[in-house]
Amino acid sequence: MMKLKERIRNAAHVLRRGTYLMPVSEYEKAFADATAISAAGVAVNASSSMKLSAVFACVRLLSEQPASLPITVTRSAKGVREDLSDSPLYQLLHFPNMFMNSFSFIELMNARLQLHVNSYAVIKFDRKGEPVELIPVDSSCVSVKIYKGQPFYIIDDPEMDVHGTFLFWEVIHFKNLSRNGVTGLSPISCAREGIGLGLASEKFGADFFQKGGNLKGVLETDNTLDDKIFSAWKSRWEKYYGGSVGDHTTPILEYGMKYKALGIPPNDAQFIETRVFQLQDIARFFNVPPTFIGELSRSTFSNGEQMDLQFVKYCLRPTLKREEVELEQKLVNRNEVGSISIKFNMDGLLRADMKTRAAYEQTLVSSGIITRNEAREIENKAPLPGLDEPLNPAFLTGNKPLDANDKETEKQKKQ
Repeated sequence: MMKLKERIRNAAHVLRRGTYLMPVSEYEKAFADATAISAAGVAVNASSSMKLSAVFACVRLLSEQPASLPITVTRSAKGVREDLSDSPLYQLLHFPNMFMNSFSFIELMNARLQLHVNSYAVIKFDRKGEPVELIPVDSSCVSVKIYKGQPFYIIDDPEMDVHGTFLFWEVIHFKNLSRNGVTGLSPISCAREGIGLGLASEKFGADFFQKGGNLKGVLETDNTLDDKIFSAWKSRWEKYYGGSVGDHTTPILEYGMKYKALGIPPNDAQFIETRVFQLQDIARFFNVPPTFIGELSRSTFSNGEQMDLQFVKYCLRPTLKREEVELEQKLVNRNEVGSISIKFNMDGLLRADMKTRAAYEQTLVSSGIITRNEAREIENKAPLPGLDEPLNPAFLTGNKPLDANDKETEKQKKQ
């Protein structure tokens, strides 16, 4: 394995010269998360987008929620599932490096995923070839190249002191919806016009109130002012009405002058409606229900639980599934692929109200589907002695379940 690795690494030096570029370079150029001016005249990139509350809320939600979920590692063999919470792989996922825990690592990876199209972490291996550390690297310091049908990662991150060309299986790579299978589509780039309009609306509102709630205007007159009269009038105007002194002072117009407002009043421009629509539009790009980022115009007490389920099923679950598959592919030994599973446990997010949950768990316990201790585990309760065996559904009819002696007696009767 090491000889193959060295041979490929030696051949990959051509990537540094840019000889073999990705065949989708035009796609990358069109959707790269670089600064671009939107049609509204506002520069939109990862940093400026976070100044818009809707983008900040979406990125925070899609970063904190995955990070808050428990990560489980199990092995399935012959219908038996074994908990591997004492395995090195479990320890790696919960303490990925010397300066981060599982929450901060997953949160950072998902924040970069939403803002920078892709997020990366270099895998460090010990002498036995086992993964022992995950080092997140800045997305802007990574270039993905294709060489003879295999992706390579050229990384130059001075902050993390990670430099070099890395093979496909040496880098954890989270990506969003992709058009080429190698890199993902950026919500920031795709929603550039919507975000730009939202930032422009916010700037308009700030400018409007900074000027005391007045629109720009001009003073016009049918009379002719010579230079001397104009200079005298201008001096008086600036003295009494100019700057902060005159912001809230009623001006006295001279020489038959009239004030004429320029621009459209916020009400006529549907300022509030525009800001609400932009919030909803940005939420669509991030696949987040608007109610989760504070847009409650369509929210009711009756549909709140359904929105929770919608968020978990149609937004959070696909993202987590991509990450689970990536972690299993890069961190699990090839001989154990398919038997070892890495999962984000979403049971806590799918819980209903206490009454509904209690009835559901009671049905599962009474039917023998889960044990009483498993039900206690769901509710974060410590196990109790004698509750590890599933109940016999005969309890539902008042019949006593057969123990070992009873089963032997029944067998003898049949003979």
